[in-house]
Amino acid sequence: MIKQRYMILSAAVIIILTVVACTANDAVSTQNPLPNGASDPLSIQIQTNTPPIPFDASSLSGHIPEKLNSILWVQSSTEYQMAATQSYLLARGMLDRGLDDNNWTAAVEQSGDYSHLPPAVIFDVDETALDNSAYQARLERSGTGWDDDLWNDWVLEMKAPAVPGAVEFVQYAQSRGVMVFYLTNRSHEHEQATRSNLINVGFPMNDPIDTLLTKGEQENWVTDKITRRSLIAEQYRIILLIGDVANDFVPGTTNVGSEERRELLDQYQEYWGEKWIAIPNPIYGGWEQALYNFDYGLSATQRFEIKLGWLDTNE
Repeated sequence: MIKQRYMILSAAVIIILTVVACTANDAVSTQNPLPNGASDPLSIQIQTNTPPIPFDASSLSGHIPEKLNSILWVQSSTEYQMAATQSYLLARGMLDRGLDDNNWTAAVEQSGDYSHLPPAVIFDVDETALDNSAYQARLERSGTGWDDDLWNDWVLEMKAPAVPGAVEFVQYAQSRGVMVFYLTNRSHEHEQATRSNLINVGFPMNDPIDTLLTKGEQENWVTDKITRRSLIAEQYRIILLIGDVANDFVPGTTNVGSEERRELLDQYQEYWGEKWIAIPNPIYGGWEQALYNFDYGLSATQRFEIKLGWLDTNE
């Protein structure tokens, strides 16, 4: 009888402990779900420290979230951090090579005897030095496309963080005695806000000359950066060009179709990965606009349908 009572009591304790354990596991799973069963500690940290913000998707009113995945890739993936960082590590190695070779130049505009000129790097700002994915996220959440007023507001907030690896590269370049010029198509009226944003995230900008060259700062400083590069090339040997869109490297790629862009870029194969370093930017650029022939009057649905038509299914 005593043995039977002991067995009943033991079974009851086991049942109670099992229920408690299952309840605790359910609570942990609810609070910290891992995508696709991932067990990476970094994934756990991301899930724990940055929980999704509640959002009512009905407010999109039928908007097609064209850039959702690309924005999330930049903001949340370790792959983006890896790609950007390795681009700047490559840039550091190429910078060292360029400094050792007086005949090295990254600027097709460079001519004459430039071997004696001091070295410089030409650096884009948006999506090369500064990460504006938060602005793109605001547009995506509000269901709107590009808006100049909203962009201006964002620039004046001066909240853009640095692209991974960018600050460290610029600091290294300056430690090697290389002048870094920032060529940006941000409006000249926003030069001070842009400069403050760059300084706030760690970019050294204490040079005695103006190294931030903005669109419209001079009459002939337009979207294509060739005029500004040519001016720099008169006084500096340009070691590297670093940017995120084709226009940062090759003039004439801003408003031409996809095939024409590819043909233009193919002419400079020997520059890529050596004298020209491209930072990944899947969110926007001429590549996307070229798909629908730069017709900005198209609706999101029309753009989406055109993009589907461009997909190569190899059939």
